[in-house]
Amino acid sequence: MTDASPVQLAPRRRLPDLPVSLILGILLLAPLVVAAVAGSWLAPYPYDEMNIMSRLQPPGAEFWFGTDEFGRDVFSRTLVGTGSSLVMGVAATALSLLAGVPLGLIAGYKGGRVGEAIMRAMDVLMSFPPILLGILVLAVTQPAQWKAIVAIGIVYVPQVVRLTRAITLELMQEEFITAARLRGESAAYILFHEILPNIWPPLAVEASLRVVFAILLGASLSFIGMGAQPPSSDWGLMISEARPFVEQAPWIALCPGFALATAVIGINLLGDGLRALLDPRNTGAH
Repeated sequence: MTDASPVQLAPRRRLPDLPVSLILGILLLAPLVVAAVAGSWLAPYPYDEMNIMSRLQPPGAEFWFGTDEFGRDVFSRTLVGTGSSLVMGVAATALSLLAGVPLGLIAGYKGGRVGEAIMRAMDVLMSFPPILLGILVLAVTQPAQWKAIVAIGIVYVPQVVRLTRAITLELMQEEFITAARLRGESAAYILFHEILPNIWPPLAVEASLRVVFAILLGASLSFIGMGAQPPSSDWGLMISEARPFVEQAPWIALCPGFALATAVIGINLLGDGLRALLDPRNTGAH
């Protein structure tokens, strides 16, 4: 009877360690994502239901975070407003990427007069402070949330263009781009099959940063009456409406303010975690 040869087990593939900042960011953002998707169902009261008999009620068993000057439940309004505020940030960022990435690719690949013209146009846009540029875009039309999204998207196109162009210029020096050119590949093929797949990791980090700025700018525009309009429960609008009652009923501003701060911190942590995870130079650093 011969001895059976020992079975050789294949070594397990070790999953990469997730950065702590990425985990913390996900934990902070998970409740906000749930609120954005299901806020209307989770809210204990309709967000726009008024009850003058319950106006300016402090936090308690009936109204967990109190009521505002119209007797509306602050917690319900903050929950429902999560979707409005996050959608504004994400949609504006997506718009800036859709416009900025192709322009950055063209500016980096073509160069010359075309690239120079694109970058000079971006310099003009970047010469305006973001809040001022947003106001200028919205000033010619009636304020509305979707118009604020378009305005914010335009505001952050230049940053996306500059980053995309810089990465494209670096990739143009790589051997696989030279090989593609020697094979006679078209410019469109090189841009969309060789360069574009290699710029997404840094763009993902940039997108997380843009979402933070877009949410803050959207809240600022709503705060000054240029973004979401009543009776919307957008966080910036809620904080604006709470200004006359800051001393009498501070809870009206605290709840949306806390939600806004949580979103900003969570997305920042998520961006830091993505940077550590996607950047090979950070391997082992987390």
